[in-house]
Amino acid sequence: MFFFSLATPAFSADHNLLAKPSASVATTTQLASSPPIFLTKDFVSPAAVAHLRSKIPSDEGAYEPCIGQVDEFASKRCTFLPAAGDEVVEAVLASVERAWGVDTARLRERGVPIIRYLPGAPPVGVHGDEDRHRFVPNATLVLYLTPPDADAPGGGQTFFPDAGVRVTPSPGAVLSFENWDAAAAAPHAKAKHGVSAVPKTAAHDRFVAQIPIALPPSGSRPYAYAEHVSGNKKPGEHESMHGTDAQKGAAAAALAAGMSIAVAFMAAKAGKFSAEMEEELTAAAQATQKFSEADFVKKPKEGAFEAAG
Repeated sequence: MFFFSLATPAFSADHNLLAKPSASVATTTQLASSPPIFLTKDFVSPAAVAHLRSKIPSDEGAYEPCIGQVDEFASKRCTFLPAAGDEVVEAVLASVERAWGVDTARLRERGVPIIRYLPGAPPVGVHGDEDRHRFVPNATLVLYLTPPDADAPGGGQTFFPDAGVRVTPSPGAVLSFENWDAAAAAPHAKAKHGVSAVPKTAAHDRFVAQIPIALPPSGSRPYAYAEHVSGNKKPGEHESMHGTDAQKGAAAAALAAGMSIAVAFMAAKAGKFSAEMEEELTAAAQATQKFSEADFVKKPKEGAFEAAG
């Protein structure tokens, strides 16, 4: 499997637009050119959408925090929709494969990434997509599975502030957009996007299927892969969740000692922690200018601990 980091150009010089479906999909509208953003309405039938919804795991144990978002678990959760052997799900993936020209075998094998926003979910901050490995997908497809709440039609919208685009969820519609700027060999400067809040009074959860697309450096066929993508993580947050045992242990030790989340994240980044490092780690966190005042508030001690590292 190929992945692409911020340091590795993801597109070849003569790439085609991965976010743009084939001309045979008549319900597509281009919403922006920089970055290329498209909306394909009614791509999945109401019956198929209902089937997909029915197959999303109902067991809360099947959900986990979305990448770098442990604190948001009460309002935003991630899981996978099983695909292998399900005739309807496999048919939807086959349609995606034909329309966008991508290999969807990885989704059939591992499942389709699902994001669930519960009523009362706050806005998702503006971010550029990346997966848990810090790799940027070339493009992202978002299949909407639920409508907006009748009493708050603006809730759960996807918006791109730099591109002047705002999309209201419509079940069966696919929002597709480029994340990578081939000319700049970097994440597209205007691809950052957010999601508006879901009202507390919403009658149902907001569900979307998220399909990241990558293009191998060889220029061979692009593929969809089974990873959740998001962003807006603070320095050290990724390491505290998905890093080495030393990195995760350092964050846990800092929190157990009553340190702030900013210190805990920087300890994870360093892969070690001792009480004597508090001032150094606090200064390092302040220097990033990516932490709020609340992130520097110390937590109650969890009891005695032995410092890691």
